[in-house]
Amino acid sequence: MTGSALLPTTLVVLACGTSPAARLAPAPDELHTLPGMHLPKLQIDHAATSTAPGLLFLGEKGGKSKPSDAVIADNQGRVVWEYEAPNGLEITDFRAQAYRGKPVLTWWQGTISKAGVGTGSYLVYDAAYRKIASVKAGHDLAGDLHEFQLTPRGTAFLSVYREVPYDLSGVGGPKHGFAYDSVVQEVNVATRKVVFEWHSLDHVGLSESLQANQEPALHASDKRPFDYFHVNSIADGPDGTILVSGRNTSALYLIRRDGSIAWRLGGKRSDFRPAAAVKLRFQHDARFHGPNTISVFDNGAIPKLEPYTRPLVLHIDAKTKTARVVKRFAHPTRISSPYEGSLELLPNGGALVGWGGVPKVTEFSPGGAVRFQLTLPYGDTYRAYRLAWAGNPGGAPRVAVDGTTVYASWNGKLGIAKWRVLANGKPFATVPWSGLETAIPLGDPPKSVRVEALDAAGHVLGRSASRSAR
Repeated sequence: MTGSALLPTTLVVLACGTSPAARLAPAPDELHTLPGMHLPKLQIDHAATSTAPGLLFLGEKGGKSKPSDAVIADNQGRVVWEYEAPNGLEITDFRAQAYRGKPVLTWWQGTISKAGVGTGSYLVYDAAYRKIASVKAGHDLAGDLHEFQLTPRGTAFLSVYREVPYDLSGVGGPKHGFAYDSVVQEVNVATRKVVFEWHSLDHVGLSESLQANQEPALHASDKRPFDYFHVNSIADGPDGTILVSGRNTSALYLIRRDGSIAWRLGGKRSDFRPAAAVKLRFQHDARFHGPNTISVFDNGAIPKLEPYTRPLVLHIDAKTKTARVVKRFAHPTRISSPYEGSLELLPNGGALVGWGGVPKVTEFSPGGAVRFQLTLPYGDTYRAYRLAWAGNPGGAPRVAVDGTTVYASWNGKLGIAKWRVLANGKPFATVPWSGLETAIPLGDPPKSVRVEALDAAGHVLGRSASRSAR
């Protein structure tokens, strides 16, 4: 199955009855109305209480045996919209952003090596779930999975891992070894031109890595280059600067537009004090919130150098080069995330945390109490978000019949409260919407059925084509 199966133009055609008549017996985990798609079953561990507004955005990685998908879900774990990647491809960093002042959906899609390096492209879909852009890294480089951050300038920050021959003898490795150069690019989305590029090897020495003079530096080769820096987040900073996170140096870097480093926070060469406030270990997802506040997901694991993962909010003073922790969102069970992860500060003062290598998503109150939590059925989500979204796929609902059950769906349509089944043109049953695909028992099958999507006031949002039930 390819991603094109979810485009609204296809939905319109299928809703008109030209398909899927030949596929009324899908596999057990396959959707009846969306053949080839497999609905993830999200488990709610902690029911939502006083959560921030918005829907949940998850990019579930499936590995070799499970599908990878982009999912928008509600607080009950019901899927509102789903996109399933083509076989063999993974999805990361799925979220809603703004492009040219309009809401869009974005994600990275591609393949991931055993070393955690991605090769792929970045997709941009509009509010009607139509692809409007496909972005690739410039200068013949491969776009990596770790970042796709849109800016108000019509550009996007993206990450690249460039394998290069390199002398590693200074950090205990072979003289004729290989290293990954972490590359930061800012690319114009419309023209695909690179407007800024920064290379870690030009500005950050190998000795800053926590892996210097140990594995994997000691035996780095073209089959396993020394990943000394490992860029994993890129975002705008104050006054035109760029904030970059290097996982394997355990440091954040504020980069000027000429490529020079304004300061380091954390790592072996931190410009900030006291040490306790800037002790990061394998962190992810660093973001500015105003000129003096930074959020960061501090993993502390693999190797495990902290007792548990600490999603942190820091206040920094760039003049005095001091920093202090102003908030921690530690999980009550002290989750230790081995890799990946995200921290989103919410408008109500709370936070949404995606635990990366631990397949859970937790929302915290401003005081750090758990207000919501879900567990993914398999794999993990590189990042997780709670965001506003008002997508509208257009077209019409889908309907399918299997034996004595009718199935209704409208992928991405918001505001559906109930489904009404019309049997032989007359109202037969009305049931609550229960997620992307709702099953409704028929009893004795009539000659024909169709479904109507109703809002909370009972108004008809859309009506499917009529389908034979016999």
